[in-house]
Amino acid sequence: MKVKSVIMLAAIAFAIIPMVIFTALNAYFISQSSSDAFRSEVISEAENVMSALDIIVNNAKNNLEAVSNIQSIQLAANFVNSNVNDPRADDFLDQFVNESPMVVAARLIDSGGNIIAGTNSGERFASFEGYKTSPNDTLVFDAISGDSQQNSTMFIKKPVGNKNCILVISYNINGSNSIISRVTGNAKFLNGKGTVLIVDSNGNWSAGNGFNKDIANETSDAVWSAIRGLNGNVSDIVEYTASDGTYYYASMSNAGGPSGLYAVARSPESNVVNSTLATLVVATAVIAVLAIVAAVIVSTALTRPLAKIEDTLEYIRNGDHEARIGNVATNEYGQLSRAFNNVIDEIVVSEDRYKNISEMSDNIIFEWNFKTNEVIFSNNFNKKFSYRAQSDHFGDSFLLKAKLHPDDVDRYRHDLDQLEKGVAFTGNEYRIKNIYGDFIWVLMRTEALKDKDGKAVKIVGVMVDIDRAKKSEEQLTERASFDALTELYNRETIENQINNEISLAEVRKSEMAVLFVDVDDFKHFNDNYSHAVGDEVLKFVARTIKSEVDNNVGFAGRYGGDEFIVMVRNSETNNPAKIAERIIAKLSSGFDAQEADVHLSVSVSIGIAVIKDDYNTRVEYLIGKADDAMYSVKKSGKSNYAFIRQ
Repeated sequence: MKVKSVIMLAAIAFAIIPMVIFTALNAYFISQSSSDAFRSEVISEAENVMSALDIIVNNAKNNLEAVSNIQSIQLAANFVNSNVNDPRADDFLDQFVNESPMVVAARLIDSGGNIIAGTNSGERFASFEGYKTSPNDTLVFDAISGDSQQNSTMFIKKPVGNKNCILVISYNINGSNSIISRVTGNAKFLNGKGTVLIVDSNGNWSAGNGFNKDIANETSDAVWSAIRGLNGNVSDIVEYTASDGTYYYASMSNAGGPSGLYAVARSPESNVVNSTLATLVVATAVIAVLAIVAAVIVSTALTRPLAKIEDTLEYIRNGDHEARIGNVATNEYGQLSRAFNNVIDEIVVSEDRYKNISEMSDNIIFEWNFKTNEVIFSNNFNKKFSYRAQSDHFGDSFLLKAKLHPDDVDRYRHDLDQLEKGVAFTGNEYRIKNIYGDFIWVLMRTEALKDKDGKAVKIVGVMVDIDRAKKSEEQLTERASFDALTELYNRETIENQINNEISLAEVRKSEMAVLFVDVDDFKHFNDNYSHAVGDEVLKFVARTIKSEVDNNVGFAGRYGGDEFIVMVRNSETNNPAKIAERIIAKLSSGFDAQEADVHLSVSVSIGIAVIKDDYNTRVEYLIGKADDAMYSVKKSGKSNYAFIRQ
């Protein structure tokens, strides 16, 4: 028998047989005890509504948690009133409100009641004190500032950051598409005689449009106390005699956890119970016919769910990020489809965020997937380079086809071979021809993503345009002025070069160090020998420094008199302490002074200042800190080095 036929027969059997049994049992019990059936119906409705309500509350909690963990929200909360507030917090909260149909407002409020991000940003939040004392992570009616019938909302809030800020998300509860109407809109039971009330932990309540304060006014204090006493373990219902008759209440409590919402089913006992049996029989017959028709349709649909997933994946892969599996059923395939859609939603949101960030940046992001051997570049690649790959395959990719400066080709090919083995770039710089046909300097950094066995499966990288800084470096070198005696950079040139290196260090995300070198007791050489010998000492110091600092490591200059400056780039790998030690050791071994026919040993004190993150440091300040470190060496015995870290 074909799978389709098996599924069709199974669908008919599992749809009709349980329904017939259920109907027969219900008919028996209703005929035996209409009162018990009535009470069971009221209780069942409370349970059904609570299940739906629990989903809504948990969604609200999840929204609150997800928004509070966004980096821009955390930054705004942790650095409120500082100059490092993330300006994207406003944009994110506005976008969140716009993309969430039931959300009417999202605000990040500081400890003084000022809205620092989100809806009405920049204004004072008039009802802040009431919001501040309301329970956290609980969805409640806004009886603090909202009108009970017009423009009313529910809100949920939690503290964010370390500055006593709170995040408040408000939900619409008016209209057919509101957060409450979605639960109560279809909650009509017992032929429309029964209704459902949603009650929050403060006793405020709603029947689907706006809210009313104090449920005790609708019932009585005793009834409200009894409803809360049911505590979600309903075994009975509460009876209450109002002016218009006797009402019966059943309650399920604490949607979303302690101090949550109550779903209260309310109905008058009437002839609706007596008419239930006839309605049930008619409904069963109608549903049985519909079930047979549905079984044919469902059996056809259920034979191709995996094809739907495959087709949807292909649409998404081809750029249709809105593609989802539609007509989600309630069976296992439906659960799989919902899980699939949820995962795709999260992936698309993450990819869109990643795409927006990359396109707002001048940096080019790329991925090399070793499993598929495909290379993908961010869209802003086209603004920088004219190459258009015929496919995503590595053989057609820009990584392989880039036009490099002849002097960089061999180094790039070697680095690319290493990259293919999973050895990431740590900050490699090349000259690549851009869209205008000019060679520009590009810094490439990569990270290797590995599987559980430690094998590289993907390379994620960034290309940073450092052309302006590198060209500035070259121009500074070309225009460099040198000290006539030592043939090192003079003071003006060394300051300009260090300024440019600070900019490059920021782009490279690397450390840099400045060494302030001062000759100990230099006056001794001039006084005891001659100024000519003093000049020989300075030349010896310059030669020694230059031998330790080539162009790859950094550069050096004479700052004035017997003071020298050494700049060390990438100081996390080019250890400035080791350089200082070697300079001190070589100078200590001395040289033969021609003017005095004597072997002289030279001692120096070295102060080291390191920049790690603070790239806004001015060159004068940096050199000053190195100078301070040098003087600390002078005071403690000379012929040594000391650190000051920024």
